Amino acid sequence: MNPDLNHETNTQAPPDIEAGVFILLPVLNEIANIAPLLDRIEAALRGIRFTVGILDDGSTDGTVEYVLKRMEHPGHGLHLICRKKTLRASQRGGALRTLMLWGLEHTEHEIFIEMDGDLSHRPEELPDGIKLLTEGRCDIAIASKYVPGSAVINRPWGRLMVSKICSYAVRILLSAKVRDYSNGYRFYTRAAARLAAIHAYRYGSPIYLSEILALWMRSGLRVGEFKTVYVGRNEGVSKLRVADLIKAGVAVFEIAARYRFTGFEPMPEPIGEHARAKHSGAGGQ
Repeated sequence: MNPDLNHETNTQAPPDIEAGVFILLPVLNEIANIAPLLDRIEAALRGIRFTVGILDDGSTDGTVEYVLKRMEHPGHGLHLICRKKTLRASQRGGALRTLMLWGLEHTEHEIFIEMDGDLSHRPEELPDGIKLLTEGRCDIAIASKYVPGSAVINRPWGRLMVSKICSYAVRILLSAKVRDYSNGYRFYTRAAARLAAIHAYRYGSPIYLSEILALWMRSGLRVGEFKTVYVGRNEGVSKLRVADLIKAGVAVFEIAARYRFTGFEPMPEPIGEHARAKHSGAGGQ
């Protein structure tokens, strides 16, 4: 690993791996991927206590049924939240927020890990990100598509260029010390999760990733990046809407204003009020 670290003052002690790992996994119609993904997560984390929090936003392909069946096995390490609705726009940020709050309220795990449910993020890289945190080298570790040694496969050239241009623009507005603001494969300490939980957020879309990262950087937490292999899946340029890109651009300017000038507002209500959701089962290893 050759992490590119943002050397800010660190006030956090390294997380204790003995306290375990909480994985935040939003899913929607992932029946083709969920079984191998969970198998590979279990293999990568063998010997480590973990819980996989799965939030389903209305799958109709059998994803929920498969997870519930898997949860019948002893030591499954799974928790399922069903919001029972399908949303037109991606609400990844809202899903991650719900899972993060659940993890803080119902587990004692010291490391939180966000990843996609479509196998675009390789579970075999889980030990790399965990190591950066437990060694105290950073408070947030990002599997970055744009550091030396990384690779992006099965992604159309046009979509790759859009991603690079957007990432470059965000770096200009926020901080050039971070190269990849958009990859949803990231690791952070429980203390970082607490910090995110007590602050208000404005975006439920994927721009949430940049919003919370800006909060962490403004608060002086250290960000590290390590090489990754990103596997593109069904994400052609045709799926991008101009209106969505414009909205994202406006949102980044607004986030940059808070990052550089006004700061981030605290939550008006207790965390527990936001952590309540209809859920089914819980477990850990």
